[in-house]
Amino acid sequence: MNKRIKKTISWVVYLLILVGLIWGIPRGMSYTLKTDYPMASITSGSMWPSLKQGDLVFIKGYENKEDIQKGDIIVYKNYIGFTIHRVIDLNDYTVTTKGDANRASDSPIEYDDIIGKAVSYNGKPIRIPLLGNISILINKNI
Repeated sequence: MNKRIKKTISWVVYLLILVGLIWGIPRGMSYTLKTDYPMASITSGSMWPSLKQGDLVFIKGYENKEDIQKGDIIVYKNYIGFTIHRVIDLNDYTVTTKGDANRASDSPIEYDDIIGKAVSYNGKPIRIPLLGNISILINKNI
């Protein structure tokens, strides 16, 4: 086989692998973590020191309100997008959250607004420092 054809085939294979990774990893994570939003970027300092601005965290879906406990870090929809804060109070119909670095609690939200909760290991959220900055930069330029 001619060198040019081999090189072209190699580049096509590399591009297919790259596209597969870019498309496949989020899809696979969505399936595994049972949520349409398997990752979240931390855009503020409201969860410091647990989560820092620019961190990327993994989110898992939840099945029913019994899966949400006091102390869990959850992601929920709000009027401007999403918020990731810690659960400080629960009742039959609503959940109240607060950022770890905030003095005041958030307004109560309904369980239907919850996207999921942060994936944790040994009681601490799994986070990748600085990787969330990529998403933050992309969203600022859109």
